[in-house]
Amino acid sequence: MKYLLIIALFSILIFVSCDDKETMPELLEKTAENQFFVPENIYASSVRAAYFDSISQVAPKNQKERYNLKKARALLYAGKTEDAITILENLREASSNGLLLYKLDAHEEESIGPLLALAYMRLGEQQNCIHHHDASASCIIPIKPNGFHQVPKGSRSAIKLYEEFLRQNSHDYNSRWLLNIAYMTLGEYPEGVPEKWLIPESVFESDYPLKKFEDIAPELGLNVNELSGGGIVDDFNNDHLLDVLVSSWSPSDNLRYFINNGDGTFTEKTKSAGLELVTGGLNMVQADYNNDGFLDVFVMRGAWMGTLGEHPNSLLKNNGDGTFTDVTIEAGLLSLHPTQTATWADFDNDGWIDLFIGNESEKDNIHPCEFYRNNGDGTFSNLTSRIGLTVSTNEKPYYVKGVTSGDYNNDGWMDIYISTLQASSKNLLFLNNGTDNNGNISFTEAGSTAGLGEEISSFPTWSFDYNNDGWMDIFVAGYRKSDFYTIVPDIIKEYLGERNNAETMRLYKNNKGTFTDVSSKVGLKKIGYAMGANYGDLDNDGYPDIYLSTGEVSYESIIPNRVFRNNSGNEFQDVTTAGGFGHIQKGHAVSFSDIDNDGDQDIHVVMGGAYEGDKFFNSLYLNPYQSENNWISLKLEGIIANRAAIGSKIEVKVMEDGRIRSIFHTISSGGSFGCSTLRAQIGLGKASEIQQVKIKWAGSGNSQVFQDLNLNTFYKIIENKAEAEELDLNPISL
Repeated sequence: MKYLLIIALFSILIFVSCDDKETMPELLEKTAENQFFVPENIYASSVRAAYFDSISQVAPKNQKERYNLKKARALLYAGKTEDAITILENLREASSNGLLLYKLDAHEEESIGPLLALAYMRLGEQQNCIHHHDASASCIIPIKPNGFHQVPKGSRSAIKLYEEFLRQNSHDYNSRWLLNIAYMTLGEYPEGVPEKWLIPESVFESDYPLKKFEDIAPELGLNVNELSGGGIVDDFNNDHLLDVLVSSWSPSDNLRYFINNGDGTFTEKTKSAGLELVTGGLNMVQADYNNDGFLDVFVMRGAWMGTLGEHPNSLLKNNGDGTFTDVTIEAGLLSLHPTQTATWADFDNDGWIDLFIGNESEKDNIHPCEFYRNNGDGTFSNLTSRIGLTVSTNEKPYYVKGVTSGDYNNDGWMDIYISTLQASSKNLLFLNNGTDNNGNISFTEAGSTAGLGEEISSFPTWSFDYNNDGWMDIFVAGYRKSDFYTIVPDIIKEYLGERNNAETMRLYKNNKGTFTDVSSKVGLKKIGYAMGANYGDLDNDGYPDIYLSTGEVSYESIIPNRVFRNNSGNEFQDVTTAGGFGHIQKGHAVSFSDIDNDGDQDIHVVMGGAYEGDKFFNSLYLNPYQSENNWISLKLEGIIANRAAIGSKIEVKVMEDGRIRSIFHTISSGGSFGCSTLRAQIGLGKASEIQQVKIKWAGSGNSQVFQDLNLNTFYKIIENKAEAEELDLNPISL
C-alpha cells in the first residue's frame, strides 16, 4: 500500500506541474502514463500483473501465494488466460491438499475455484469466438450451431468446476448461468444440462416475431476489436453517406474513422483525418458547434476511475477537408474531470449550440457538472454556477452517468435531465427558465414537483416521444453498481420468475409538464442493466423502440443485450432473441442510422469491456424491414437556428388506414451513450400518403409547414426556404 501511495502522489505532482503550453496529444500521453497505466488503477491489468509479480519475488516465502493469487487475477483480466490458469491450478491443488504455505483468508481461498472456472470460460472464448469469430452466432444466445466451439477444452473444463460448485451450493446463480452458457457453446444445451440446474429455453422466447437482423460488420471491415468506447454514425463529409467513428477507452487505442464509399464498402481514414493521436474516450457526441456545416465531435474521458479520473476531454473540429483538429484548449473547454456523458443543445436560443457535461462525484472527490455557453466565435464560457446548474457539492455529491436534454414543457427552452448512479439518491430535472431582462438564462431543479423525485440508481437516459402525443417522455435504465456482487443472480432470478433486488428500467410519461412512471403498465419494469443504449424504429411503424447494450465491469458478468419493440405506444415487447440481438459480450455505445440509404434503421454497437482482456468485435446489424413499412428521411439545416438543427421538432401527419395520424421526432443523437445520426429517419407505418410535415426550429422558434412530400423519399430542408429539396439517394447493397 505504501508503494501504491507513493506512486499516486508522484503522479499527481508530475501532472500538476505540466507545461501550460503543452499540446493535447502531449497532455493525453502524460495523463495515460500518470493516471491510467499505474498499479493502483484496477483496470490496468498488465501493469498490475507485473507489479504483483515483482512483489512476489521479494516477499517472504509465506506471503508469495497471496501475491500469486493477485497476479493470476490480473493476468486473467489482461487476457493472458493460460498463464492465469497455470497459477490458479497450482493454487487450487495446494489448497485442496492443505499445502498452502500461507493461510489465505476465507474469501481469497474461496475465490480460487471460481477464478479458475472463469479462466476456462475465457480460454474457450479466446480459442473460438475470437480466433474463429462468426458474427451471426458467436456469443449470441441461445447459441446456434455456427457459434459452437470447435476447441471444447475451455468450456468442458469449466463445466466440471461449475457442477462441483453447484453440488456444494445449489443457489449459486453465477455458476448456474455460466454452466448453461458453457453447455450452449458445446451444442449440448438444453439436453446436456442437469435438469435441476437447467435454465429453460422458454425464458429466451420473444414476445413478438421480429425479423432477424444480421451482423455484417466483418464484411464491411467495421468489426473493430477493442475495449468499451463510444460510437457515432453520421455524415461527416456532407456526401449524404453515413460514416462511422468509434473510440476505445484505453489510452493505448486511438479513434477509428471509417468513410462510407457509397458502393457497399468503407475505408478507414483515421490517419489521413489526423486522428491517430486522439486516444482514449469512453463516449463521444457530435454537433456543429461553429455552424460551418460540418459535424464536430466532443470526446469524453476519465469515467469510473475516481481520483485517477482527472482526464481531459477533447473537442475535435471538423475542418471540412477530411481532417479534424483538436481545439479543446483554444475553445476554452479544457478541464480535468471524470465523465462519459454530455449533451449539446441551444439552451439560450441564440442559434449557437451549447454544451452540458455530467461529471462523476463521490464523497471527498467532487467534480461539479459543467455548462459551457457557446460564444459564437469558436470559444465557450463556463457559466455553470451563475445559471443554477451546480450539481455536486461536498454535502451532496452526485455520480452522474447520463444526461439528456429536451423541451419537456413545450415552452421553447431546452431543459436537462440527469441520471445518477447512487443508491438512496434521485435523478435531477433542471427546467430552463429562459432569459431575463439582461439576456441571461437560468435553471431550476424541479424533479420532485414534476413527478421525478423517486430514489433510483441509473445509467443511460434519453428523451423521446414514445406514444406520439407531442410531449417528450423520459427513459432511464436502472443500474446499481456493486464492488461485492454482480447483477447475474438478479437477472437469472428474473428469468426464472423469482424475486430479485435489482434496479429496473423507468419510463416516465409526460403529462404536459409533469411525469408518471408507466414502466409497469407498458411492460418495462424489468432489469435493463445497460451501459450504452439508444432508441430507434426497428420496423418503421413510427414508434421508437429500445436497444439496451448491457454489461458491467465484472468478468463473470456475461449477460445478453436486450431489445424492446414499441407496440403502438401501448406496451414494449421483448424481441431480443427473435431479432438476433442477445449478445452476451459487454455492450456499449449504440447508434441507429440508415447506413445503407434503403429507408430503414440499422444498428451499430460498440462492444468490449473495461479490462484489457475484455475486448470484442463491434457489430453492425442490418435491418431487414426496408420493404415492410413506409418512411421519410429529413436532413434539416438551420439558418437562424443552430446549423445542425439539434432540438428542432418534426411532426409528420399521415393518412393511415383511413385516419390521420401524427408522428413526432426531435433532432438529436438519441441516448446518453452512443450517438445516432442527426438525419431524421422517420418510419410511417402503413401510411398511404403524407398530408404535411411541420417543423419548429430550435432556438429561432420559426415554424414551417411542407405539403406534397412523397413517401419513401429523402429530403433536405433549409430553414426559411419554402421548398424541400429532394435528394437523389440510391440504396447501397451491403
